[in-house]
Amino acid sequence: GTIASRTMDDAVPEDEKTSRRQMVDRLQEKIQTEINSRLVGRYEEILVEGRRKGKWQGRTRSNKLVFFEDEAYHQGKLVTIKIERSSPWSLQGTLAVEAKLITR
Repeated sequence: GTIASRTMDDAVPEDEKTSRRQMVDRLQEKIQTEINSRLVGRYEEILVEGRRKGKWQGRTRSNKLVFFEDEAYHQGKLVTIKIERSSPWSLQGTLAVEAKLITR
């Protein structure tokens, strides 16, 4: 940290810190919701990391978390996903038809 962090008293009350953090969190959630909603309907290439709660999960080239369902084994593969739904912290979609033909 800085010299000030070691030598100055903390003059901000805990409830004010909590309030400020919650305000920033709400703003970040709003921004992420807006950004991710723009991806709905698009096709994104993802690197599949593994399964979680019965769904495959992977990440786009811009590190967005994507979930999809499929019976085939996809871990470690690059697949194309059609994004169908978004939330502030992740995307959900389906395996593109072309990708199904290639992987099966």
